Formats: sequence, C-alpha cells, structure tokens
Amino acid sequence: MLFINVQDFYNKAYEYKILPREEEKVLAANMKDDPEARQKIIDSYLPMIAKVTERLQNNYQSLELVYRCIQALEQCVDKFDFQQDSETFAHRFNWYLRQAITKYIAESRL
Repeated sequence: MLFINVQDFYNKAYEYKILPREEEKVLAANMKDDPEARQKIIDSYLPMIAKVTERLQNNYQSLELVYRCIQALEQCVDKFDFQQDSETFAHRFNWYLRQAITKYIAESRL
C-alpha cells in the first residue's frame, strides 16, 4: 500500500476497523493458504498505527516512520501465534510498534 503523505495514510487507515479476536483466529488459521487473510489482519491494525503516530511531535511524523511501523506490523503478524489464549495480538503488536518508533527516533537524532 502506498501513501502520498502522512495525512493520506491517516485518512486511509481510519477506514479500517479492528477485527474481533475470533475473526482474527479464523483468518490466522487460513493465512498460509490465503494471502488475503493475512492482508485483512494487517489492514485491521492500521488505525492503531495511525493513533500512535499521531500523538508524536510533528517533526517525527513522516512516511518513513509509517512504513517502519507497517513493517513491524507485518513481522508481528508473521511471528504471532493467534491460536494461543495468553495474550492478545494487539498487546504484542503494541510492543513491536513501540520498538519501531523508538528505533526511528534514535536514528533520526544521529
């Protein structure tokens, strides 16, 4: 997915809704056979990226940060075990998202 600027990302991200956990589990079970299932999970968490990055100072809001956050989301989707019940995907993804933002800020200060 390509975006023109950060505001374009925010506008498109808020068009998606976070999926219920049961629907996430069904899509996750079909991810290996159906690439659209993986994409639906990724799309459903774009609003979370938008909410977190909007809270940052304006000088940190950039397309590079957005793409890094999306990359962190893709990594998290690929590594997370949706069938377990101990923690939610949103909780795990929040950790990946914070790590990506922290790394971006640290690199931008150099």
